[in-house]
Amino acid sequence: MSPPTVPAEMPRQRNPAPWIIGGLVALVLLLLAGATGAVFWYGLGLFNDQAATAIRADPAVAEALGTISDIRLDFTATGNAPGDEDFAYRVVGARGSGLLVGRFVTIDADHEDLRSGTLQLDDGRMIAIGSARRDTPDQADLEARRDPD
Repeated sequence: MSPPTVPAEMPRQRNPAPWIIGGLVALVLLLLAGATGAVFWYGLGLFNDQAATAIRADPAVAEALGTISDIRLDFTATGNAPGDEDFAYRVVGARGSGLLVGRFVTIDADHEDLRSGTLQLDDGRMIAIGSARRDTPDQADLEARRDPD
């Protein structure tokens, strides 16, 4: 006589529901990360356009560099800038180029103002820039106001 045969155990069938739910959660997280990145990139582009307009409008920058042909955000120099509202741009003009580190203040939804900062030209010269510099009277103006002869 032959020994009794033991029925082979059937392998347990795994439930696919956790894998499907995990995949959907991962997809949603990827879509949210992509949307957040797109909004950040779009906002940074708008800010850069407004900052470039403010840089081109600064008379000290125009005098030092001439007609500006290229303005690019320098992420490393921006990270090393002293203030939270300070941004650094590599600026190239007809007369030269340099690193502009300036404090930008939002005027309204469509305009930034370059309040203060410096433009360090590639030849080493440092130039004060910004509307705060233009709005501050120099020593000769103060003397003339004190002594109205």
